[in-house]
Amino acid sequence: MTPLFLLRHGPTGASQSGAPLGRLDLPVTQEGQAQWPRVKQELLSLGIQRVLTSDLARAKVHALDLGLPVLILADLGEQSFGEWEGIPWSELQNVGSFFSEPVRSMPPGGESFAHCASRALMALQGALDGEQSTLVLAHGGSLRAILSHFLGLPLERALDLAWQPYGLTALEIFSPNRGLLRYHNRSLG
Repeated sequence: MTPLFLLRHGPTGASQSGAPLGRLDLPVTQEGQAQWPRVKQELLSLGIQRVLTSDLARAKVHALDLGLPVLILADLGEQSFGEWEGIPWSELQNVGSFFSEPVRSMPPGGESFAHCASRALMALQGALDGEQSTLVLAHGGSLRAILSHFLGLPLERALDLAWQPYGLTALEIFSPNRGLLRYHNRSLG
């Protein structure tokens, strides 16, 4: 059994405005930075042995600050929203077809959620190492895909999972396709 913790990065300015952030490399807000010491302390009390993180600063900076072995995996990054990144949903044109099929639709110049899920899962599966307690510090899209996989949920249901900034989820992984959920989206911020 492998203890697996999934933590969404802290809040960003774009995410607070209701815009798809995607691959924009924005930092965590000052408020989020102020919350980090408390989040860090709680994470370190969990007995985590290693950290997997995306290459985006809003996740990577805090992963490196934990003082644990870190593996940076670009494929754990958020779904690319291409031309829509950083623009509030309310200001975007012609998004109806995207929302009618959010798993398979691709924003202009971006990628589908299905593609994001596939690359995130492959990265995680390739990086898990025995029974080491592991933290994945990443993004809402990639974390939803990982959680839904281990719970046997279809990707369409993954998008129904709420995940707040600094929300922590704990799983026990028993096989490449099966996990036991201990808790989800517990606020550390």
